[in-house]
Amino acid sequence: KYLKSRNISSLDSLTYDQCDTICRTHLINSVLFLTDQSEGGLPSVNQLNRFLVLGYVADTLENGIIKARPTINRDSKVIEDDDTVQNGVVQVVSDVISVSGEYIYDIVKANPRVSLFFEAMHLVGLEDSLQKWHDKSYTIGFDSAYTGLKKQGGGSTYTIKYVPERNYGFTVFAEPNEVYASHNINSIQELAEYANNVYHLAYQAEYDTLGSKYDTIWHDRRCPLRRFVEYHILPFSIPSIVNFNCREDIIDAKVETTLIDAEDYFEAYLPHSIMRISRIKNPGTYNGVFINRRGVGPDGKGELGRSFYRGVKIVEVEEGVANEGCNGYMFYVDDILEYSDFIRNNILDRRLRIDCCTLSPDFLTSGARQKKTDDNYEGVGFKQPTNFYSYNSDYCMWVRSAFVANISYQGDGVDLQGNYDIMLKLPPVPHDGTWELRLSYRGSAGCGVVQNFVGDDPLRLMPCGIPTDLRYSAYENPNIRWKNDSDFDGDSIAIDAYDKAMHNRGYMKGPDSHWTSDKAEKFRDYSLIARRVITTDYFKANKDYYLRMRLV
Repeated sequence: KYLKSRNISSLDSLTYDQCDTICRTHLINSVLFLTDQSEGGLPSVNQLNRFLVLGYVADTLENGIIKARPTINRDSKVIEDDDTVQNGVVQVVSDVISVSGEYIYDIVKANPRVSLFFEAMHLVGLEDSLQKWHDKSYTIGFDSAYTGLKKQGGGSTYTIKYVPERNYGFTVFAEPNEVYASHNINSIQELAEYANNVYHLAYQAEYDTLGSKYDTIWHDRRCPLRRFVEYHILPFSIPSIVNFNCREDIIDAKVETTLIDAEDYFEAYLPHSIMRISRIKNPGTYNGVFINRRGVGPDGKGELGRSFYRGVKIVEVEEGVANEGCNGYMFYVDDILEYSDFIRNNILDRRLRIDCCTLSPDFLTSGARQKKTDDNYEGVGFKQPTNFYSYNSDYCMWVRSAFVANISYQGDGVDLQGNYDIMLKLPPVPHDGTWELRLSYRGSAGCGVVQNFVGDDPLRLMPCGIPTDLRYSAYENPNIRWKNDSDFDGDSIAIDAYDKAMHNRGYMKGPDSHWTSDKAEKFRDYSLIARRVITTDYFKANKDYYLRMRLV
């Protein structure tokens, strides 16, 4: 069937490279039983260093029973699963698994439903940018990448394997033409005018100075149409809609969904812009994954004392249409996505609870974030990941595999071991104003004492108060003086007063919206967890800020 679809007469007509590509597409260097996997990108790449995506479709059997059939990359059904053999497991598929060799730019170009968006993407000159793939400057030793290192982390021994190569990745959100048409946008001129109206207001101070100078200088990053397109791109690759947030088992066990949706914040390709992506996993009117939504739960309940705002829903590309390039993935959105003044100053004017495993595009493109393995105590090692800078090399950094019983925000974490002194670029704030930077941590005897520095000049970062002692729990640390809410016999006024006093000392309890594991204990009631207020300062939306963490 594969040969016929490509007008190839016989197997003998395939070249060696074609055979090699087909074989490596279907081979993964780890044992993966589908019954153990969650929907979305499989936790290990194939031999082409690409992620295969597990999904499900309704399939009617001969006896009329409808069964949920697993699929790989949407178009290859698994017709026999988990066939164990001597050195692995075989999944029999109905079709040759397709993996595109084209760049994500070419995938968008080939889809006629998004022709207007592609015209804008081409006009503003993003072809070269979206054809980056391998970072040829990256090298790592064979043993570090394939044999692995043994490291102590959180009282357990972790097997750490470094990423063998560093790749660039992109995730593109594109509006189908019919979405633009519903807003009376039917040409590139009308789309450019729409972008002008949105981004002149979103960047009002700049527009007051420059006026319309850059409205038609398409390749300049101050051009409104270019800003419009760049906010549709994330600088890392995500293989499936369900992979934007933490895994479903993590949501079930650790997220208090009556208070908050599963959420993550990502820095977009547009400089100094941020995007909130949240997942509503229960069936309902607003079930799905949304960008810049405000509300809680499937029925559109308001949040933070404010009215509900639907946001833009992410939609899978239809079956039979390519959404994957060698350096990224494309998804549809069901309304116009924009970084408008309203989004920046209203929807994103909130607490930005950022998972440390999203701080570098390398953590995401490599698949290290929310990785699930048979052995929980595994990690993916990184050498100088993007957004991180080292003052020495006397340490090891890894993203630990996520599992429910790990008492951390999303069941995973970024571990640093050794005499570390690192600096990381913080995600941007959506608007100028006073923001409080907090570090959430779990005190443990195996941790150290850390001095924090913050600023916008990497060479002149200012120390922030006394060092944070990570060796003690919130209960044990005399600077925190943690007390459980139950100590106040239900007196809400006394609880609020104690919270305020703790905050004045530079600390807070853990959040009420997350649990330790399997809904056992809320972070707020768990005495090992605390939040340290690093600084409260005026941050500008158009500046980069850095956090330095030095083991003292």
